[in-house]
Amino acid sequence: MTTIATRTGIAAAFLVLAGVLAGCSAAGPDPASSSSGPARSSVAHAVASCMRDAGYDVTDDDYQRFPTDGDISDRQEVLEKCTKEHDPETARQAEEAQNDPEFLAIQTKVGKCMRKAGYADYPDDSRDADAYSPPAGDPEFGEVLRKCYEGAGASVVTQ
Repeated sequence: MTTIATRTGIAAAFLVLAGVLAGCSAAGPDPASSSSGPARSSVAHAVASCMRDAGYDVTDDDYQRFPTDGDISDRQEVLEKCTKEHDPETARQAEEAQNDPEFLAIQTKVGKCMRKAGYADYPDDSRDADAYSPPAGDPEFGEVLRKCYEGAGASVVTQ
């Protein structure tokens, strides 16, 4: 079963993708807590530093977390750039997973489910879904998204 992580209601596909491809059951690679210890911590520090240099107020522990409101597409692009620059293996796995048939099928099902639930402009494409901004003040979005992922056959981990 594919595991998808949501971060307070926002699908966090870019970093989850490597986990989907590898069959992991977590929110994707977490450089700060990976089994490689200090080497992974230095990777987390490098990626987080890159994010900070781009103007984002993040720590080495939370640079992968996204706010639940507002447009996150710029932040997503910076995270991808910084990951490619400082953690090329994770970036490679995530890029490969973008074409994983199981993940693509889940994303299509989630898109249809979200549109049926009233989010008419919710996309099927995972990158567009990552950048999707739910209606301001919508307390139901996270729960609807979780149910759609589960209905599509994904195990959901909420962070």
